[in-house]
Amino acid sequence: MKDEYRFWPGLLLVARIPLPHMKCIKKLFRKQDDDDELLLDITEFIEPIKTVDQQKREIVPSSTDIRRCASRESVVEFSCSVSSGQYYVSDDCSSVTQSPCNPLSVYAGNMSQYSNTIFYFIGTSSMISDVYMISVSNVTLHGLDQSSSIVCKEVSKTSISIKLSINITITNSSFATGSGRIDTSNAFDLIISSSVFSASYFLDIYYAPLPAYRSSSELLHYSLMLTNVIFNTGSRMELIMSHGTTYNVSIIFDHVHGCIEPGFQVKGLFYFLIINSLFYDVNVGPGLFIDFDKNLESADCTYYRGIQLTSTLVIEDSQFYNNKQGLKIFGNKYLLEAINYHIIIKSCLIYDNINEGLFIDAKFLKLTQIEIIDTELIGNGGNNIMNSNAISLSNVTVANSTYTGLSLTASLVIIKNDFIFENNTGVVGGGLAINDSSVLIVSSSANLEFIDNHASYKGGGIYSEESTFSDIKSMAQNIPLTLINNTAGLVGGDMYGVYGMTQSNQFNLTNPNISST
Repeated sequence: MKDEYRFWPGLLLVARIPLPHMKCIKKLFRKQDDDDELLLDITEFIEPIKTVDQQKREIVPSSTDIRRCASRESVVEFSCSVSSGQYYVSDDCSSVTQSPCNPLSVYAGNMSQYSNTIFYFIGTSSMISDVYMISVSNVTLHGLDQSSSIVCKEVSKTSISIKLSINITITNSSFATGSGRIDTSNAFDLIISSSVFSASYFLDIYYAPLPAYRSSSELLHYSLMLTNVIFNTGSRMELIMSHGTTYNVSIIFDHVHGCIEPGFQVKGLFYFLIINSLFYDVNVGPGLFIDFDKNLESADCTYYRGIQLTSTLVIEDSQFYNNKQGLKIFGNKYLLEAINYHIIIKSCLIYDNINEGLFIDAKFLKLTQIEIIDTELIGNGGNNIMNSNAISLSNVTVANSTYTGLSLTASLVIIKNDFIFENNTGVVGGGLAINDSSVLIVSSSANLEFIDNHASYKGGGIYSEESTFSDIKSMAQNIPLTLINNTAGLVGGDMYGVYGMTQSNQFNLTNPNISST
């Protein structure tokens, strides 16, 4: 045999080869003695003519497709791993005892070939070109020591791009300097833990709908988890959920600290838990902005027989402080028939924000159930609830506000337990202002306290706008009501516009000497 071609196991080159060129390629690989067997039969790699459905399937691989790729059952479609195992990454591999070790640039060109792989980062790794991970599975980027950092030097747009992938983990790493970012699109079962983003480094996470032809009779479930992640001043995070009901995303943010700006846009099916987290020092907007954004398109909605679709947002044991606004929840239009929304704010502290500490505008969330439980609103410019007809408050304290403790506008609010206002100031309504046909419903288990509140005009403790028939209604008699040392510049030191409250047995006044108009 004049020429010999050798192929090493573990190295697989995959190409899409047009059928007209196959004769020439076959002839090349058959360049051997007649008695020899074929060194490689490449007919298995020939791309057959595909049906329209098959071509569509390649646009957005499902989790089944990705897992199939990881197990090497579909080499041509997704170009699976050339190898699996572990690699070490450092700018200074001479000081690294483990092997193989290379600078990040060696792998960065196309990391899509590295499924089932762990990359261990040691010391500093400079990023001088973009890193792409597309249609991969089971990939981990792991910092081995406290000084492990990925530094952008010449990349101004996307630094790390992860798309159409599953089981991706980033842990124990620092992303610093330059204007880099991690950009994910349909990166399913994504974990980011024990990591720091700083100096204009951005994290953008996007969920897109699966096409209708990928729909299944079973609801698909994916996850996103951020644990012990810090966003320093100058960094940011944006989460956009536009997947409709084509799948469900379970999201947990646990001990996430820093500047989350511009925030989250949600319009899909999810369970979202934010716990033990801090949101602070955003000078141009809210510490956390959650926007129920835009209409869901019918094509993005899949209906599952016998399943009531509910998206739940829980914010628990978290703090919002030193922002222009603390926590802002805004509702735009969405497809009411597709999803019910449930929002729970529990055991949170919202304090020292310049404007509103809590701002909720539920104009297009009329059927959304909102609960605020065991939460303190302290030292904010004010707090506002607007356009809501399904919100309840239980064990809520509002204190030291500088522009009315809590303002209700065109809302129906139910008080289920303690509702306490102390040392708030305003112009019309120092503690509580009820405006624009709002109604405050007081349940039988409620307890209301208004102490040391002041309005420069009317209603030091409580102001109710008579012209729009705003009102307070009780669901039982003898509900405890405390009114102590509330003052107003003109009229209604304790109350204005709710005189009827004191003329019946609705409330049990703990201090009968009150000032009302």
